[in-house]
Amino acid sequence: APFAEAILHHALRTAWHAPLQRRMAMARIVALLCLSAQTVAFHVKTPRLVGPKLAKATPLRVASPSLLLDGALEQQVGTLLAEAAAEPITPLLMGQLGVASGLFVGGNALAAFGDVEEPGEVGIDENEPDIYRDSLLRYLGYANEVGEAFRPLVPVEAVYVSYVLAIGYILADTLDKGSKGGKAGGAVFAAFGAIDTFMWQMLASVVFPSFCINRLVCLLLSLQTNPDIPELLQADWLPTAIGLVSIPLLITPLDTLAHFVLNGSFRKVRSKVLTP
Repeated sequence: APFAEAILHHALRTAWHAPLQRRMAMARIVALLCLSAQTVAFHVKTPRLVGPKLAKATPLRVASPSLLLDGALEQQVGTLLAEAAAEPITPLLMGQLGVASGLFVGGNALAAFGDVEEPGEVGIDENEPDIYRDSLLRYLGYANEVGEAFRPLVPVEAVYVSYVLAIGYILADTLDKGSKGGKAGGAVFAAFGAIDTFMWQMLASVVFPSFCINRLVCLLLSLQTNPDIPELLQADWLPTAIGLVSIPLLITPLDTLAHFVLNGSFRKVRSKVLTP
């Protein structure tokens, strides 16, 4: 306003000729006046939302924690946390099936012609029964493969439980082999024995077979969407049945492939460290 500008002009001229202390006091007053003027201008120029305008204001939408969690899990884990469903037969799916076929064929070739060494466990008496390898407890290692085969027929939470059972078995076997290795050769033997067991079990029992069965079942579900195939081949149980039949066919080649991978990597380091 003109009146406010006149007051500020007069205050500045007076402060210029005043002593230092008075200049400082006048500077504070001028600053307060400027701040007040800005505040008044803001309230005058900014309309308030009252009455109907306030009711029409769009509320801010905040994603619920469950939606955020679902999105994060889907991005990070993908198909392992998803319900079984048919997918378009794309180059990506065909490439994944090619990898699964390569694991199966390569493992069979190594088992038949490769002479892959299966080193013994540190501190393990071959004549002593091993409940984790020689009893019915061993079949817990295949629980996740059964879960993948049943994915089209059961809630996805049942598949999670199958992974919990399989990994629980692997951890128990890991602790057992680490404990026996420690009794035989000390902490270093215990560490290498436990790590070797864990890595081999994860590759042979979880990573390789789960990927193969998951992609196989997905392919079968996708093929069943074709309306031209016979009605018998559209049965809901068919992908699960084929997935279950594939489990015993995968055991030997994928076990051998896991040994082959570790023999060329971790076990080379282990042999250098543990060899006197």
